[in-house]
Amino acid sequence: RNTVRFAMDGAFPNVWNGKGAGGKGRKGEKGRQDGDEQGRKGGNGGKGGKGGKRGKGGKDAGDEDALPSERKDHLEAQLLALSCGTETSAIPRVGDLVQITVIGSDPQNLQGRTGKVIGVALLPSLKTSGGAVTVRLDRLDAEPEGLDVSVGASDLRILEAARPLPEGSLTFPKTLTGLERKFVHSVAERIGLISQSFGKGEDRYITAFRAAEGSGTSGCMDCVQGDSVAGNIEVSGVELDQESKAALLEAVAVPENWIILADRMVICRGSLQKPRQMDHRSVVSDLLSQISILQSGSMCCLRVVTIARGEHAIAVGVLGVPCADRNPHILLATDRPDHRSVKDLDWKPWDKEALLLKGQLKEWPMAKPDDRPAHQPADQPADQGAT
Repeated sequence: RNTVRFAMDGAFPNVWNGKGAGGKGRKGEKGRQDGDEQGRKGGNGGKGGKGGKRGKGGKDAGDEDALPSERKDHLEAQLLALSCGTETSAIPRVGDLVQITVIGSDPQNLQGRTGKVIGVALLPSLKTSGGAVTVRLDRLDAEPEGLDVSVGASDLRILEAARPLPEGSLTFPKTLTGLERKFVHSVAERIGLISQSFGKGEDRYITAFRAAEGSGTSGCMDCVQGDSVAGNIEVSGVELDQESKAALLEAVAVPENWIILADRMVICRGSLQKPRQMDHRSVVSDLLSQISILQSGSMCCLRVVTIARGEHAIAVGVLGVPCADRNPHILLATDRPDHRSVKDLDWKPWDKEALLLKGQLKEWPMAKPDDRPAHQPADQPADQGAT
């Protein structure tokens, strides 16, 4: 199964990376005292020395072990369901194995029956129930073979989702604590999901994303070996076609006189065949293996899922191909030629019309991805300055 992960430079910043909420801590007795004091104050924290780790606020305020095992099991179960397409919000598709969960009047005694979905009608009049679904029930001893019933999608529970899986997402309630969101981030990364927190204070919440599964490599089409760039490959990624670039710039307003980019997503350092991770976190070997089977010249599709604006840059987060960057993104525009960072941007869910971008896998030698014109005002045509 192919997965994608968000990454690099804080594009979808995980505030928990390398941070805790306990005392800073120093080695030895003084560290224990400092850890106690700063832990109680909910200090900036960190892994700390032995002392900080023992501070009263150290473990309780930032260690996942402080969460009750039942709570961790509940959160992890929801993420595992999302990873295999059986989340409660998933709409049944043809081929899914489902169970009928009718509550209330059940004249046909269907509750608990299982079967395979053979038809789905997403009717406007049935929006609240997710549409009408035709299920071919598993045969009971006294029944004729091939008994079909139609029920509302909301009356079904997906037991096993048909592959390949479509994109999916799961938004957790705002009632989750910071420690619970930290745990969700950790589990999501471990099982190949993308996670991002939004909002501030009491309105802060976290959403996990599942990338769509494709044939062969997720998001890639026409996997025919293209011409690899000779020489020392600095980075590899997806270069958008002009139509996709224009659609992206049409959907997102860019301040006048900003430098237009909106042309590529970096997948990894080095070549596609020998990818290298892009930060100091631990990247599982299977992710790099997924990248290594990508072929330069293949066409790819990317789905925009988030957007971020800052004082100096605008970017969108995307799903579609394996990526060594924790936060796969496309930098749309900046206010100065030397600014490429998306670290301090304010990320929000993409709430506009669904936007699918197309491009081609590319490998660039040396610093080619940043070899752009020094200035390209936002009022210039979208195709000017592209490489």
